[in-house]
Amino acid sequence: MVIIGIILLPFIYTTFLLWCRMDFKNPQNQSGKPLCSLTEIAVVAVSEAAVLRVWYTGGMEGFHDLQFTLLYVMLAGLTVFCVTDLRERVVPNKVLLVLLLLFVLILGLYSLTNMNAVAEKLPAIVSGMLFTAICFGLGYLLSRKNMGAGDVKLALVMGLYLTGEYVVGAVLYGCLAGAAYAILQLMRKKLSKNDAIPFVPFLYMGTVIRYWMG
Repeated sequence: MVIIGIILLPFIYTTFLLWCRMDFKNPQNQSGKPLCSLTEIAVVAVSEAAVLRVWYTGGMEGFHDLQFTLLYVMLAGLTVFCVTDLRERVVPNKVLLVLLLLFVLILGLYSLTNMNAVAEKLPAIVSGMLFTAICFGLGYLLSRKNMGAGDVKLALVMGLYLTGEYVVGAVLYGCLAGAAYAILQLMRKKLSKNDAIPFVPFLYMGTVIRYWMG
């Protein structure tokens, strides 16, 4: 089942991107075909490797494991968000809504077969949501709303899916990667202090790093 999930990732990515692209502002992004750029292929391939890695090193029982299912669905969403933020600087609300609905559905289905597993996971889910709510909520206010609202909403969803066990590392590594990139670009004078950079790709990178660590 895990291999099937890995094989399905490009199809999931393609489906969501085709659904989102009608809202894009750039005509090239509206008409472009999915998985026709090296960036897209690389992102999807990295996601597939990360799924395989977290399953192998985490000792999870594939989609029979609630934690693995949540990690898989979140990474599938981040794969889409990484590309949409790079291209359009946007985190599609309708995809976030789908992820929220899927989260409720997943917990409901697992409750039917293993209520104890869901109950045991709830404290980690709550702690993950609280962590991202505090961190990104404060970041949004302190930045005088310069931080994108889409980043904040995505972070809250990440907190639910990744739980406190994974989201702290994902956010930490993502922030470090973003800071390193910004410093390098400032040193190269490719970026000024007033320029904004898309943050979701770094959250994606942080999540992949956290998955890779097992």
